[in-house]
Amino acid sequence: MAYTRTTAKKLLTATELEVFDAATPAGIKTLTKPQLRSKLERSRKLRDKYRDLFRRQRLALRAEVGSKAGTKGNANERTRQKEELLGELVTKFEARIAQIEQTEDKEFAKACAVAEKRSRA
Repeated sequence: MAYTRTTAKKLLTATELEVFDAATPAGIKTLTKPQLRSKLERSRKLRDKYRDLFRRQRLALRAEVGSKAGTKGNANERTRQKEELLGELVTKFEARIAQIEQTEDKEFAKACAVAEKRSRA
């Protein structure tokens, strides 16, 4: 599910929201490759943080409720949503980095072809 900024604002902290804003179509195109890698690393850490927190909360609920599923209403639904949202950001950053690298590879291949033609002439 794609999250809107309004939904993200309700779920994320101010610093996490900065990472979300950087992943918008307008924001992601302005970032350089090193900036993208930095945002990717940050979003991965946050995703992993909330994934681990969700698991810990589920285990705690499991012990509290006594059911194997460990579900008790929407007790940790926000944590799951945060993990899902940050997972989407990771995917966006990875896709943009792959796109930039593909463009760089094409440019490098062109430059090599031009250099090879010049050396033959």
